[in-house]
Amino acid sequence: MLGETLVAAQPAMGSVLTVVDLALSEVARAQTVRAGARAVQRAMERYVRRQVTAVERAARRLPGVLPGRAVVLTLSSSEVVYRALLAARRRGRLARVVVAESRPGREGEALARRLAARGVPVTVIVDALAPTVVGEVDAVVAVTATAVWHKCGTFGLALAARATRRPLLVVTSTDRLLGGSLAGRLRLPGTEPRHISTGRRKPVHALDRLFEATPLRLVAAVLTDAGTMAPETVRRRLRARKAGRGRPVEAGSRRSAVSFTSPRLDTKRGVRHAASR
Repeated sequence: MLGETLVAAQPAMGSVLTVVDLALSEVARAQTVRAGARAVQRAMERYVRRQVTAVERAARRLPGVLPGRAVVLTLSSSEVVYRALLAARRRGRLARVVVAESRPGREGEALARRLAARGVPVTVIVDALAPTVVGEVDAVVAVTATAVWHKCGTFGLALAARATRRPLLVVTSTDRLLGGSLAGRLRLPGTEPRHISTGRRKPVHALDRLFEATPLRLVAAVLTDAGTMAPETVRRRLRARKAGRGRPVEAGSRRSAVSFTSPRLDTKRGVRHAASR
């Protein structure tokens, strides 16, 4: 079926799984084929209307958790992170962005060019240097699907952020937050390691992956269209979503209270770390 084909084509994209699951949920409740088709169409129309503003709402959360004139590190390229950084710059909360080049596609370089074109000071660094540079910035910003699925290199940045007491802030729309059976269907697709040159010598093998998973416990806060959430709040919402299959958390729904026990983030005063205490 079409849904299964879409999932197979994009096994690491949480939003695709959300859309397919939503459609299947509507079909399962329908009494006839025609009723199912109408229900799926209405569900997709609601989803599209919601997504028009969801990314912008999520992006607007970032300025509220950054200190004034913050230096932020990110990698790869994401529309929601791009908009979040621009929002922080407009609010005077962002001084500079450091972007890892994000090989093999070098999407980080593309993001750097977009930010520079909007007047944001940007520094591009090689991927291998990124964990070291974490200790020189105020926060690491990434995008997510399920726990944290992002370009390879995010896990290393998360560990560096934990070691240097810098917060890892995830910016995402809620349709990318997957729990239960949906999260179990995500796959990390491999890629042809043509970017790694080993010559013709054997038995030298090359390994290349585009995506990886980073535990949610390494995240300081998840900034979404539905609000700013602590990791445990996200877990509770994912469990609730599993109980109500096919119904993503919508912006404007009742929010859980956010309580940050980590000294790395204060939602009123912004990011703090050991160097500023």
